[in-house]
Amino acid sequence: MTDYSELIPLSGKKPFLQFLVSMLVILVIALAGLVITLLTAWLFFGIVPGGAEIGQLNLNTREVNYFKYLQTFQHLSMFLLPALLISFLMKGDITSYLGLKRKPAFTAAILSILLIIFLIPLNSYLAWLNAGLDLPQWLNGLEQWMSRKELQTERITQVLMQAGTAGALIINIIIIAILPAVGEELLYRGVLQNIFAGWLKSGNLAVILTAFVFSAAHLQFYGFLPRFILGLVFGYIYLWSLNIWLPVLAHMVNNAIPVVLSYYYGWENINSTMNDLSSKKGLMVLIPTVIVVLIMVNIRGMSAKDN
Repeated sequence: MTDYSELIPLSGKKPFLQFLVSMLVILVIALAGLVITLLTAWLFFGIVPGGAEIGQLNLNTREVNYFKYLQTFQHLSMFLLPALLISFLMKGDITSYLGLKRKPAFTAAILSILLIIFLIPLNSYLAWLNAGLDLPQWLNGLEQWMSRKELQTERITQVLMQAGTAGALIINIIIIAILPAVGEELLYRGVLQNIFAGWLKSGNLAVILTAFVFSAAHLQFYGFLPRFILGLVFGYIYLWSLNIWLPVLAHMVNNAIPVVLSYYYGWENINSTMNDLSSKKGLMVLIPTVIVVLIMVNIRGMSAKDN
């Protein structure tokens, strides 16, 4: 086995130092990407950086494309590029460190897809519960800020979900489903979860901590709980299978489902329907949740045999 310890700075270092360097890489690339993205968007769309408050725009085609452009390059600069660079620094071989050449088993891939589908009722119910968060009076200022942030995020989601044609739908699937799934899973599960596992000496703790960071980083406080559960699911799929493409696939399906449904039925209709079902029929999540547990047991069992 090739020894990279003298060639790659991070390979022989302690996990805590790997984490600090990783955070620095993410910060530098994200900031550089933000500057480049805003400047190029200014050139392409004529919208001055910092002057595009989503609530103040008419949201014509040009402005919708502007936000989709920002979304695309945000995922590239905040997740995908940092994950690739950190992986290179860790081992000198991106594909080897992330296991990109390892093909997922067909049955495991199907189970991962079914897992996400049956997880939808539970996560919708948890999202409804989470949305009812009521902070103490002395945290009223924080709660108001969280509410404003949530409304802004919801508005941006509505904008990004707009797709009047099949071509726009394909673009949305790439922007909202594929790019985030690949970039976020490579960074959170492929990089950070591995670092946390070495640091904490526990795969389970690494999954939990990574899921917490994954959910908190989205800054959607009223959606923290369902996203944390998603992070746990993605993390355990990776922990058990050691195949990064399985959580990527699960993440992609999770993001693609609302994109496709929104195209046919409208985002507001889908959102309100899920909220109504979650608030009135909480017991309906029981059977899908049992199925989720059974699928995860099967994935773990299959992975134990393969490894």
